Parts: sequence; structure tokens; C-alpha cells
Amino acid sequence: MTEKPSRNVDGLRDGPLPRPVHKPSHQENNGYLRSRVLKRSIVVGRHKTSVSLEDVFWQELRTIAHDLGLHLSQLVARIDAERQHGNLSSAIRLFVFEQRRKAPETQPHDEHHAGMTP
Repeated sequence: MTEKPSRNVDGLRDGPLPRPVHKPSHQENNGYLRSRVLKRSIVVGRHKTSVSLEDVFWQELRTIAHDLGLHLSQLVARIDAERQHGNLSSAIRLFVFEQRRKAPETQPHDEHHAGMTP
């Protein structure tokens, strides 16, 4: 037989209060975890669509497009045409990841990358 927790005069249970769950604030996270998701409209092919990506992915995608001599919308159109499944945002993230994985020597070496292995 289990005992029910006793209640005080206010009808509240006696004993310690549950500890609140601490969720790191935007400023407390490190590196890539600090990046917020940004939704942007972009023309892909001949239609306008919205893509939600973390800011770091937008930045890297712009850099890759620049390095390839393409407009951002041209690069996104290529990614869209080549994806086999999944949504466009996921396809872009995978593309950026693969591009950076193929060329680790071109990645900037700053405090956000310190201690991270490719």
C-alpha cells in the first residue's frame, strides 16, 4: 500500500517543489547551436518558395554560390533539381554539409571550430 503525499493547509503537497527545467538561452549556447532559423523567400526555377534554414547554413550557402560563380537562386535551383527525397531545406543542409566535408581545408579556423574534428 502506498502513502499519498500529505497536503498543507493551502491544499498543496508537502515536500520540495519540483526543480524547473533549465533551457539554455540563445546567448548561452555555443557555436552552431546559437544559430536561429530564418525563413526566406527565394525564386527557384520560375516559382517563388520559402525556405527555412539556420543562419549558418544561409551564410555557407551564399559563400558556396559565390565560390561557384552562381547566384544564390541558381544554386538552390540546382539543389532542388538534384534532390531525390525530403524537403528543400533538408536538401540544402545536406548539400552544404557535403560541400564543407569535401573541402575541410577551406573552412575558417576560428573559436567556433576550435576543438571540433571534421
